[in-house]
Amino acid sequence: MIKNTPQEPDNKQIELILALFKTRKFEEAKNAINNLTIKFPNSSILYNIFGAILVKENQLVLAIEQYEKSIRLKPNYAEAYNNLGIALEKLNKYRDAIEKFEKAISLKTNFFEAIKNLSVVCNNYGNLLSQSGNFDDANNKYTKAIEIRPDYAIAYSNLLFNLNFKNNLDPKLYLSWAKKFRKNCKNLKNLNLNYKYDKNPKKLRIGCVSADFGEHPGGHFTLSTLTGLKKKNFELIAYSTHDRKDKISSNFKTLFSKWNSIKDKSDEEVLNLIVDDKIHILIDMQGHSAKNRLPIFFYKAAPIQATWLGQGSSGISEIDYFIGSPHLTPKDEEQYYVEKVLRLPEISQCLTIPELKLEITGLPLKKNKFITFGCFNQFAKINNDEVISLWSKILLSIKNSKLFLKTQELSNNKFSEEILNRFKKFNVNTGRIVLEGKSKTREEVLETYRHIDISLDPFPFQGNTSTCESVWMGVPVLTLKGDRYLSHFGESINSNLNMKDWIADSKDDYLKKAIHFSSDIDRLEKIRITLRKSASLSAVFDSDRFSKHFAVILWDMWKNFKKK
Repeated sequence: MIKNTPQEPDNKQIELILALFKTRKFEEAKNAINNLTIKFPNSSILYNIFGAILVKENQLVLAIEQYEKSIRLKPNYAEAYNNLGIALEKLNKYRDAIEKFEKAISLKTNFFEAIKNLSVVCNNYGNLLSQSGNFDDANNKYTKAIEIRPDYAIAYSNLLFNLNFKNNLDPKLYLSWAKKFRKNCKNLKNLNLNYKYDKNPKKLRIGCVSADFGEHPGGHFTLSTLTGLKKKNFELIAYSTHDRKDKISSNFKTLFSKWNSIKDKSDEEVLNLIVDDKIHILIDMQGHSAKNRLPIFFYKAAPIQATWLGQGSSGISEIDYFIGSPHLTPKDEEQYYVEKVLRLPEISQCLTIPELKLEITGLPLKKNKFITFGCFNQFAKINNDEVISLWSKILLSIKNSKLFLKTQELSNNKFSEEILNRFKKFNVNTGRIVLEGKSKTREEVLETYRHIDISLDPFPFQGNTSTCESVWMGVPVLTLKGDRYLSHFGESINSNLNMKDWIADSKDDYLKKAIHFSSDIDRLEKIRITLRKSASLSAVFDSDRFSKHFAVILWDMWKNFKKK
């Protein structure tokens, strides 16, 4: 009788190779596989493991070849499809990766790892689409990730953040997704959190949760405020979700009586930390932006919780307060928040004055003999047909005018070509668009404003840090009055600068104002000379004044809590 030759090695042989793989003895594992492949040339398992080793070694193209061999030998091998999807995703081949994960799940219905990977890839694909300005497609990918895993908190946050780039967004849609985030992502059960806070404090213990304690827009808006609060009757405790190491991150550490690095801690561990730290007020300082830890707020580890510097309602009913301002959170928009809206009297954030000796230079228009508009906002904010259409009308209406765009994404030729092609679509010659990519330092970014006469604010997701920095360098910002939280920032800043005439009521008004202001050289020159000084006396930059207002609102929270 002829004996059938086995297609696969026995379990002991496979387990030996896997043991070498898990201990990162990759060369030994590959040698063992090569030896076994001589005896088992049609082993789908061996090719699959070989592919996994190559992925660990970042040899992704070779890994894909191994996985494809494995699948040819065993067309119903769900694990190989899953691994192939991982390798494709690492090469940013998101569509192909999604197809492989879906195939793995069709072969093995309850394949949890593949389901998880599929949701992760949909989320990551959404990030790529959002970065390139394809917001609707990005929303679809985030939504798919959530459909696959309804408790996928990161995908909800990315969706909510991305919705802010959408023109004509219905605020009710944003709020409905924020509420779904709260409803579906509360996973911890049977927690026993016994508060330990001092009920009659002389100093309030304020817990600050953020990924942005450093060289980041969030850091630039919190450093001077926290410095001011530390000088008052508050004790600050940090919960850093991402420990930054840059020029100003060390400045933050001196402000806190205790620094908790929570990046690798579970929600339950963080909750116990907050209780043990005897926090009175726990503040989320970033909303649904990257690396947030909003899910810890579901469980009320402090008697009072607030959110500040977010993008709209958190959706978390356990957060008591949303800290806003008269312009950012007007009374007729309160219905779009699950939190109670508290308003600081003037502005909701104060930019820390840059510790850089940068002189303001003369008006470029006088030297160039033409007006130069500019925008240094992130690519996603400017890569919008409505924005580019309006800016194109401005350029076509003002002879020889130019537009200077600067953002880190423009270091990439692909993004630069995309922007230029969009302007071409609106009949703007590419010679009138100046593009510049990433700078090595913040100082270089600020110096570049010396080439700009007027900054143009994008919409609907308006500038904030960039607007304040432009003002600091003496460059006025033309903005469009908005209809929701993140589209009120320009209005808020210009109102507090007493520059309400630089707030356009409509796109037509925006165009008219751009034409009018660009023709008034004397006025632009006067603004150039006086803007920094007047701005430094305003709520936009006066951190002492702002921190006093912030202190009042924190103690008001405590007094209201004590009355209950």
